[in-house]
Amino acid sequence: MSEKLYWEDAYETKFKAQVIAINESGVVLDKTYFYPESGNQVSDRGSLTIGNLKFKVDSVSKDGVDILHYISSDFKNKINIRDEVDGEIDWEYRYGIMKAHTSQHIFSAVIKNKFNLNTVRANLGYEEVFLQISQKVDYKQLNEILTEVNKICTSENLKVNASIVSKKEAEQISEKIRSSIPDEPKVRLMEIKDLDLVCCGGTHIKNTTEIGNVYIYDFKKGTDIRYFIGNKSLLMSSKNNVDLINLANNLNSPLEKINALIHKRLELLEIDQEQQKELSIKLLQFISKSPIKIINNISLFYIDFNIDIKLLNKSLDNFPQNSLIIVKFEIKKIRILSLSDTIDSSKILDKLIQRYGGKGGGNPKSSQGFLGKMPDNLLSEIESLLVKTL
Repeated sequence: MSEKLYWEDAYETKFKAQVIAINESGVVLDKTYFYPESGNQVSDRGSLTIGNLKFKVDSVSKDGVDILHYISSDFKNKINIRDEVDGEIDWEYRYGIMKAHTSQHIFSAVIKNKFNLNTVRANLGYEEVFLQISQKVDYKQLNEILTEVNKICTSENLKVNASIVSKKEAEQISEKIRSSIPDEPKVRLMEIKDLDLVCCGGTHIKNTTEIGNVYIYDFKKGTDIRYFIGNKSLLMSSKNNVDLINLANNLNSPLEKINALIHKRLELLEIDQEQQKELSIKLLQFISKSPIKIINNISLFYIDFNIDIKLLNKSLDNFPQNSLIIVKFEIKKIRILSLSDTIDSSKILDKLIQRYGGKGGGNPKSSQGFLGKMPDNLLSEIESLLVKTL
């Protein structure tokens, strides 16, 4: 059984221990400061030194009551049972995970306290957290949550304390505990003073201001939140801040008005896109009545401008039954649509790729590809292939 030293002091980085088991992947120690991957928290990493040999520990996991340290280099015949080892945690990595884990407790507690919503999933990495909550919140609520979280993480300096109690003691205060109580004789409680109490075996910081600014970089479905802390938050915050200033200057707008201006531009863009869609439909109707050429009863159509392929597919009924439609997009991309039972669009594309290089594929009715070199006269090339085919 491995003694969990990381429960005693998450800030300690060095320790001495003894090897009590060895397997194909690594070693088990009688005690360790390495946190094993569990509770959706990634494991620590670092090194183990035996005499003048140093082994890199890439990851750590639970193996029943033991904690297995995975070693990257060849260690067979170099480590023996009862060897004394010097362990060392990668502190920067550990500290980033500690801050991330405590920030998740804060985030979940604020969401629970403000809107009575539960966290149904949490994944904790180095300076990065993913949260999934039980019900949707809107952007206004998210802003309220983030403001409160950042206040706690940057200025309120709340103490974070761990204690180990019996399951019976935990059950007596179950109404105060945000999480479920594990079915174990001893339960570890993590308390953020005046904010949260939860059962947790992970590593945590001592006070909330160690975390610093929280930066949300992804928010989906109203329930899925991804955010950075630490250096990742700092780098993202600084970059986006400067990018926003640059955008505001390019749009000749004060920064505080940039959001309203962008929404207005998006509304205008949506109107323009609808108008463009209507014009494209009318243009396709016009093109469908005027083939470039008719070869052996096959009507040949050529479109040499960017067109939404979904609109084109919806407009195919307007084209004659025996039609071959060639679409030339930007940068060597083409699409071939066949409305004829005798013309295989994929075979025509294959011939072009054989001659000019590139890649692509499809079926007899529709094929698409990129040519290594666009022919000087694509239409003439296809006319030639069409004549040979017919």
